[in-house]
Amino acid sequence: MPAENAVAKQRMMLARVIGLSALQPLRLTDRMEYAPAPVVALEDALVIAYRARPDYQSALANLHAAELQKRAAEAERIPGLVVSGDYGFIGPSARDFEATWTATALLNIPIFEGGRIRAEILQAEAQLRDRRAEAENIRGAIEQDVAAALLDIATARKQVETARLNVDLANQTLEQARDRFAAGLTNNIEVIQAQQALAGANEQSIDSVYAHNVAKTMLARSTGDAEGAVLRFLTGAKQE
Repeated sequence: MPAENAVAKQRMMLARVIGLSALQPLRLTDRMEYAPAPVVALEDALVIAYRARPDYQSALANLHAAELQKRAAEAERIPGLVVSGDYGFIGPSARDFEATWTATALLNIPIFEGGRIRAEILQAEAQLRDRRAEAENIRGAIEQDVAAALLDIATARKQVETARLNVDLANQTLEQARDRFAAGLTNNIEVIQAQQALAGANEQSIDSVYAHNVAKTMLARSTGDAEGAVLRFLTGAKQE
């Protein structure tokens, strides 16, 4: 049961990463072998994240809207000039008419609106500061997420390499123990111990590959391109 619960939780996490509901049933059809993560520089990953993360793009849109609101509030201080004109004909018949025209100009100077305009400008400035702080906070969180994911990938890659070396060493130890046992130089206890060591090394190798795949998945999620990047990161395929 604990193993089944762990698998179910990992499937839910995978569904959320790729943009599906956590309750969406998943059936994995392909066996995921170890594939080194594509080499991604921190600067390149951040560029992708800034462009693809919806939370950051939403914050930038809110910031731009706040900037426009401040400019609109400041523009209310500018005097407005409205000019209109009219040209036509008047008379009892087509043979007896005269041309008529009118022209008007309206100058609007907000002399008595200074207090209201000042209040709107202050409110717009406060909102602009909030939106700018929000965007900077999300940008910092993105930098932290991406940098942490890259560090986890580097650590997991080293763990995979170490685990594979341990598997090779355990295989050699088991082979030597079997040779000594066949030659009558030792008993089967040494063989059993070597088999147990090999089983432990294989288990550590599986765990390290799993941790490596999780780290790659978290990198794809941190860059905001989970749906397109998860498969590429997991398989090591190059982006077209």
